[in-house]
Amino acid sequence: MERLQTSCPLCAATTSVVISRTARDGSPLTCVLCQGCGLAHLHPLPARDELAAFYRDRYRLQYKRTYQPKPHHMLRGARVALDRLHRLRGILTPGQRVLDVGCGAGDFLYLLRAAGCLVTGIEPNTGYAACAREELGLEVHVGPLEDQRFAPAQFDGVTLFHVLEHLPEPVQALSLLASWAGPRGFVAVEVPNLESRCEHPSHRFHAAHLFYFRADTLERCGKLSGLALTRMETSSDGGNLLAWFRPEPAIARAAAPPPNGFERSWQIEQERSALRYWLSPRTAARAFRRLHRLAEERLTARRYASRR
Repeated sequence: MERLQTSCPLCAATTSVVISRTARDGSPLTCVLCQGCGLAHLHPLPARDELAAFYRDRYRLQYKRTYQPKPHHMLRGARVALDRLHRLRGILTPGQRVLDVGCGAGDFLYLLRAAGCLVTGIEPNTGYAACAREELGLEVHVGPLEDQRFAPAQFDGVTLFHVLEHLPEPVQALSLLASWAGPRGFVAVEVPNLESRCEHPSHRFHAAHLFYFRADTLERCGKLSGLALTRMETSSDGGNLLAWFRPEPAIARAAAPPPNGFERSWQIEQERSALRYWLSPRTAARAFRRLHRLAEERLTARRYASRR
């Protein structure tokens, strides 16, 4: 068990255990597990200026190998957005003012607008933001979250799909979003699940994901930000967590670290193995579904004349 001196943003513990020294592409990358609460994060965290430049210019190129989405990317994004809209149907109503943080090419915002919501997006990448603005006619603000200026309670709801794990100060980020949502608003957050077993053990960590949450560490992050959890669900494959929060500033005072958080996560990490991954019938089924989806997306996307 290799220990490092770190600083946890959720519990202020100063000792963590190394759980990985390698990124999923094989490059050096250190990921640690906090011995106080079980939050996993990269160590050291990159500087703020470095992150801003990375997401502005290089992230989409690295992740999607393109500066603007290709037709099959838009098709996939639209299908994912439709699923997200379906899962949030209980809290979305026509006329609501909704902010989507990390909106990408605007897939989810486009469907929200079609459902009658008044929509605004934030996207750090200039290429994808331009696509959302020019191709879909959406209001999208370009730049890091902390550079944006909105009024308190300007929105009825805020959504973050696979964004919180990218932010260097997740508690401060959620606090800011809670203020924009106002006392009667909602904040919906989806993140990868640290406890997921659907990925190869050596393919789980990469430089763009700064934090890795479990259900209890995600709930604690919300509490420290003045957000009370109203509902949480896990995706069918166990890979993602979706949480609904409502602003409740006083709850931050009662945000105790989860009991046995480190022990639980450490045990799961010790149980992981490449052999167990490859022997699981879910691995082959997941690979087949992915290949089928990729082929079908490219064929279907050819039938559409534009991204819209």
